[in-house]
Amino acid sequence: MELNNRLHTIIQKDKTKNQNYIADVIKSDFFYLINNYFEVDFNNIDITISNIETNYEIKIQCKGDRIKLFKTLP
Repeated sequence: MELNNRLHTIIQKDKTKNQNYIADVIKSDFFYLINNYFEVDFNNIDITISNIETNYEIKIQCKGDRIKLFKTLP
């Protein structure tokens, strides 16, 4: 929920003025999330934001080295 509010605030303040800043924030948040599941280098995440009429299309590409194993009880 907090990430949704943060993204909403950023988009409302700088919709078209600063898409690079929005992409950097999304990249940071995505890295925090995906790093729980995969070994990922921050530099291997690409974010593309396109403005299509009145909508936004957000594409995220990420390369991971391996899946992290969950801790389990024997």
